[in-house]
Parts: sequence; C-alpha cells; structure tokens
Amino acid sequence: MSTPEVLPAHAGPPPSAPPAPAAAPRDGAVRRFLGSTGFQGSITFVAFLIVFAVYVIWLGDTFASTDARFLDIHQNAPVLILGLAVMGTLIAGQFDLSVGGMATLTTFLAIGLKINEDWPFALVLAVCLGIGVLGGLVNGLLVMRLKVNTFIATLGTGGLFGGFASVYGKGTQLSPTDDSAPLPGWFTGPDSIGAFGHKFPAAILWAGVAGVALAGFLALRRRRPADRSPRTWDAISALVTLLVLGLAVGVLGVDGWIETTSWTIGILLVVGLLVWVLFTRTTYGRYLHATGSNPEAARLAGVNPEKETIRAFVLGGLLAALAGVILAANQGSASPDAGVGFLLPAFAAAFLSTVVLSTGRFTVWGALIGGTFLVWVSQGLIVGGLAFTYTDVVNGVVLVLAVALSTTLGRRALR
Repeated sequence: MSTPEVLPAHAGPPPSAPPAPAAAPRDGAVRRFLGSTGFQGSITFVAFLIVFAVYVIWLGDTFASTDARFLDIHQNAPVLILGLAVMGTLIAGQFDLSVGGMATLTTFLAIGLKINEDWPFALVLAVCLGIGVLGGLVNGLLVMRLKVNTFIATLGTGGLFGGFASVYGKGTQLSPTDDSAPLPGWFTGPDSIGAFGHKFPAAILWAGVAGVALAGFLALRRRRPADRSPRTWDAISALVTLLVLGLAVGVLGVDGWIETTSWTIGILLVVGLLVWVLFTRTTYGRYLHATGSNPEAARLAGVNPEKETIRAFVLGGLLAALAGVILAANQGSASPDAGVGFLLPAFAAAFLSTVVLSTGRFTVWGALIGGTFLVWVSQGLIVGGLAFTYTDVVNGVVLVLAVALSTTLGRRALR
C-alpha cells in the first residue's frame, strides 16, 4: 500500500498568476465616456443631425429651406400633440390606441357644430375638449376599474370615436358651403391660427429664448467646481450662455426660425411647455412616474396608482381632442379618415423621446424633437424622389428601432 505524499512544512500555496496590468487611464476614460448617460442619450440626436446634413448636401436648397421645414412642422403639429397625448399613459405603463379616433371626432365636431348648428364657437371648443376629457375618463375606468386589457379597451373606444365621427359626417367630408354658417376668421382663413402665413408673436418667442438661456445659465451655476469662486464661476457661466446664444442666432439663424413660426407651431410649443411642467415640476408628474416605475412601491409610499393612471388617460383624451381642433383649423374641413394615419407616427414620436437626449425615459422635448426629425426624414426621401406611400414604412422602422434602442439603454441604466 502506498503512503500519501507529505508536503514539506515550509511549502506554501502554489504561486498565483501575476496580476493583469491595469488598464491605461486613457482607455478607462474613453470607456466611461462611451458608457455615460450623456453620450448614450445623444447618439440618436447626433444620428438625426447627420441624416439632416446628408439631405442638405444631397438635395441642396430644395431641402435646406426654413419655410419648407417649418411648414412640415405646421402640418404635422396635430401628430406631435398626439405624441404628447400617448406619453402620459406610456409613462404609467399603459397604451392609449384611441387618440386617432378622438382626434377625428373632434375635427368633425369643431367644423360641424359651427357650420351645421351655428353654435357659438367658444361653446364648440368647450364641447370638443369636454368630449376629449370624457373619452379619456371612459378609457381610464375601463382599464383600471373594470380591468379590461388596455389594448382591447382603447382599440375599441378608438373605433367607437371614429364611428361617431363617420355617423355625424354621414360618411363624407364636412366643409363650409354658401348655405352654411361660416367658420370664424381667426380659426380658419388667411389670418387664422390654422394658416402658415399667420405668424406667432415674435415677442413671446424671444421671451421663450431668454427663458431657455436663463435656465442654461442657472444650470451652469449649479455645476460650480469647488476650486472656483462664486463670482468667477458666475462670470464664466454668463460668458458661456452669451456665447451659445450668439451662435444660435448668428450660425443657426434662430431669429429666422422665430420669424417663420406660425400660430399653430406656437400653440404646439405652448402645449409642450405646459405638459413638460406637468410631468416634471408637479406632484402629479412625480406620482405618475412612480406609478409607471413600480406601482406596488408607489402604493406603499401613499400614491394611488389607479387614480394617477386614470388621470393620464384623461389628459391623453384632452390632448387628442385639442389635436383634432388644430387639425380642423389647419384644413378648414373634416374627413372620415382625418386621424387614421396619426397613430403610428404619434407612438413613434413618443418612443423616440426615450432615445433622443434621454436614456430610456419618456420626455416631452424628446418627443417634439424626435417627431420633427421623423417628419423631416420622410420628407427628405419624398423630395429625393421616393413615393409618399413609403412614409408609413419609415415610421414603422423608426418606431421598432426606437423601442429596441430604448430597451437596451434602459437595461444598461439598471446595471
């Protein structure tokens, strides 16, 4: 029988492999930058800028026209408002597929209640917005109280709203005639809020630019390094703010943008500002994000997830109704398929907000910027000779890519 081998008393553990050389500081800095939230949130925005630059080089002045590109925003303002309409329910973890039908219904009501019934137009607007609120409330109760699947509930109510529009319009286009009551001149016509030639007050827009500059200055002030005195850092922040403002006016031509902004675009910006304040600067916005992130944790913290989600549906119905009213002002008439094609680009704009200057979170300005770039991508292809029928193809591809990228960035953010 063999005896086991005995190790010498002085024997220690086997020598370990030499430690791997530390990564070069430069490589670590590059890796941290590529993995940073700021870089990942800017990828899609930079990609859109590159596509826009390619279009400018390819198509020249045919595409690089401020009037033409702002006309695109003017015509698609209802779609962008619908993108904001679906955002609230998406934040809450739900879907609202009824916004297109609601927009179609209020387009018909905004035209028909005036030209057919000759109601005071203030009452017409109140009825349209009230129906939007009521429709959103119905959606919220179906989903949260009756526990109907959000897709089925809102798909059904969307068909219901669109069906009511067809019944009211008798299946045909509705527009003023010589025998009908006229629409208000401030609503439709050459000097109306729906006319691209009627420009938004420049003073209000310049005030908005000043507000953005002030917000940027204050944000820089809050980032003061420890080795800088407050007075010195204030001077640096003011200089940087003025430099950026000068570049915006002198290079980007913001003053020309302001002169080209129509009333419809101005209303879109005001609506975006109000929704942004609601989602980011109010208790409701905090509760809504908490509901979407973790309903059970929100409930333990004293939040009522059902109530906040119902409010999101109500807000979506209100914004969808407003989109229909804006569409009526732009067109001066209503057709049965007015909002049918709006659902896909609206959701594309909302999901683009999660990857435009963001990493997985829905943002108001991301939706407006992403939705605008989406319109310009489609228009560039059309100007370049592609048939307009490919618009839905572009929207669908961008929506899938946006959702995939948003999911990827969201997972990385949780690591």
